Amino acid sequence: MLLEMIPVKDIIRKYFEEDSVEISLENKVMRKSIVIDPKKCISCGICVEVCPLKVIRPKTPHPKIDVKRCVFCDHCVEACPVGAVEIIYLVGKVINNYLLIYRVSRNKKLVYNPKRCIMCLVCKKNCPFGVIDVGDGEIKFDMNKCTLCGHCGYLCPCDAIGFEGE
Repeated sequence: MLLEMIPVKDIIRKYFEEDSVEISLENKVMRKSIVIDPKKCISCGICVEVCPLKVIRPKTPHPKIDVKRCVFCDHCVEACPVGAVEIIYLVGKVINNYLLIYRVSRNKKLVYNPKRCIMCLVCKKNCPFGVIDVGDGEIKFDMNKCTLCGHCGYLCPCDAIGFEGE
């Protein structure tokens, strides 16, 4: 007897915080978060200085990150001299009505599928680092500028841009 049917989306939102859930057509959920460990942070301000989007604000006693504007580029993580800044990637999949959650590493390689690309240029318009350009009728990526933050892949409406992790 079915008493109540609760959408998986509602359950995921309950456990992953209201605005931090991304759901794809494959019943996959990914949550990225960035944290500053107050026990490790020495309030040096280096993370504030290196943030290219200026989403980290100096606060007392520790800097605060505007997580909604952060694209998880990893600049602050790399620059922190005491390892106080961490990006956490969680992936969940719904399999046979069970939600499996596992932790994944950061992106290591950008994968572009030109056959899926419809040249809408949403990626180019929204790349915070000016990595994407158009040449010879296809998208080009300047991997010297790319931070592998994954923002372009998240925004791509046809999943033409993806990433491989560690």
